[in-house]
Amino acid sequence: MLNPQTEKFYQTLFDHIPKGELSITRVRQGFEKLMSSFPAQPDVHFEEISIGKLFAAWVHTPGCTKDRVILFLHGGGYISGTFYSHQDFIGRLAQATGCYVLAVDYRLAPEHPFPTALEDCLLAYQFLLKEKIPPANIFIAGTSAGGGLTLSLMLSLRDHHEPLPRAAICICPWVDLALTGKTLDTSAGKDILQKDRIQKAADLYLQGHNPRDPLASPLYADLKGLPPLLIQTGTRELFLDEIERFAQKAQESKVKVKLQKYEEMIHTWQLFASQIPEGQKAIAEIAAFMKTV
Repeated sequence: MLNPQTEKFYQTLFDHIPKGELSITRVRQGFEKLMSSFPAQPDVHFEEISIGKLFAAWVHTPGCTKDRVILFLHGGGYISGTFYSHQDFIGRLAQATGCYVLAVDYRLAPEHPFPTALEDCLLAYQFLLKEKIPPANIFIAGTSAGGGLTLSLMLSLRDHHEPLPRAAICICPWVDLALTGKTLDTSAGKDILQKDRIQKAADLYLQGHNPRDPLASPLYADLKGLPPLLIQTGTRELFLDEIERFAQKAQESKVKVKLQKYEEMIHTWQLFASQIPEGQKAIAEIAAFMKTV
């Protein structure tokens, strides 16, 4: 059962979801407007840098070090979002873990379709290696599409015999762009996501490419050899079924998986930690996981 604070927040959030068909411009503007309601806390510092042509930033709070770092990949359906739209979450992640976070703005579809985002994330990971940060001190974390990219990045690294990170945190990851999950239909109306908009985002990203390509949809990949995974999902989110199937497949492939399923939580509730206690709890669980691997 939802606590009253979270229930009230849900009502406000759902009321602000735009109705009808949306242009890509309106999708991006709407996402940025929503997320601008959750600014970073005053002690969060953003040091903007360039990685080739990529815009990125080192994010940290007092007490953070580079003994371990997190490469953060934002969500937004591959068509919207920036790391600044996730600034409150990134700041809380840095504060909870004591790690510097490298947040990256990978290029978005439809202007830059698959596999551009993956190539950009690979460039960011290689930047960390060039900075002499050992792979064993690197974590990769991502929300939604960024969670899918987190997995795709590690699959690409493995397949090219590149060093893998210590572990990964997949926050409500989008792992099936073929959209075969049962909860896409059974949870309709319970989540902030909508199936028709998910389909549109997939189409804009793939632009005719096979949605079952493992580097686009990690659900269809051979998962052997991946590092430990923390996967968080909510019981109300549309991606629940595909996330559970992915976690089971990873476990069957001898990957160490910790699946955390939060009752009554919607897609990427962690981004709203300033408003709901369940978001704060999930971030604390991420920090706890990182201490165990």
